[in-house]
Amino acid sequence: MKILVSLNNKNIKDYLNYTNSFIIGLKDFSINYLEFDINEIKELLNYDIELFVAVNRNMFNNDLEELKQKLIELSKLNIKGVLFYDLAVLSIVKELNLNLDLVWNQEHMVTNYNTCNYYYSKGCKYAYTSSDITTEEIKEIHEKSDINLITLFFGYPQVSFSKRKLLTNYFLFNNKKQDKDYYKISSKGSDEYYIKENKFGTSILYGNLLNGIMPLKELKDTSSYAVLDEQLIDHDLFIKVLDVFNKFLNNELTDEEANDKVKELTGSEDTVFFDKKTIYKVKNEK
Repeated sequence: MKILVSLNNKNIKDYLNYTNSFIIGLKDFSINYLEFDINEIKELLNYDIELFVAVNRNMFNNDLEELKQKLIELSKLNIKGVLFYDLAVLSIVKELNLNLDLVWNQEHMVTNYNTCNYYYSKGCKYAYTSSDITTEEIKEIHEKSDINLITLFFGYPQVSFSKRKLLTNYFLFNNKKQDKDYYKISSKGSDEYYIKENKFGTSILYGNLLNGIMPLKELKDTSSYAVLDEQLIDHDLFIKVLDVFNKFLNNELTDEEANDKVKELTGSEDTVFFDKKTIYKVKNEK
């Protein structure tokens, strides 16, 4: 298993002592990733790194020609893979027989081995597992599918995405000024969430940091990559957490020591859904 950092800072040298694997977004074709244009991606590849590029927003008919050209350009670069949500990406890659390894990245749908096997049969090399499933469910996918798994172990998990401009509409309706890129909101219960918007829509993220050290102990042999997502996290803090995960995977820290260090740095022991089932079978009652 390797650490895969979802970047939120373009100074790649800050991370190279801990990992050489990264996720970035393709400019104008991604959501929730730091965006790079094709020329910036070429410059980034001058470093000895594995680079996954997210092309993960909803596509429309008027996007398709430009999308096709961008995928052709990416296919000529030495990138590790392309994360996709919209099936237009899969269709274009197959239609043009492009030399691109694909990562099935439909967040809340990547939940079981049957669908993973289906996408594997369609040419997807990787699946980015849903943050809604448990350690046992991830183990089952690993055991019953040949697809390579990518799993989030640190960061703010995505809850939902809407093409609607929810923040813009809220501030317009209430005649208020929007003065930040993102806001923290509360549900009627005790849960808190982050809400952020770009030109393609609105993302809602879980308000607690996922500290996945303890689940990582159980899943070291199941996923090819452990994702640490820097989104909305102070850069210096993130580097310290990255150091802890790196030492843990290199057996320089025990799971208890690593968990305590991440808790000390972030205040979080939240494992979100790794040990909490979200789908229950309805009982057959007469």
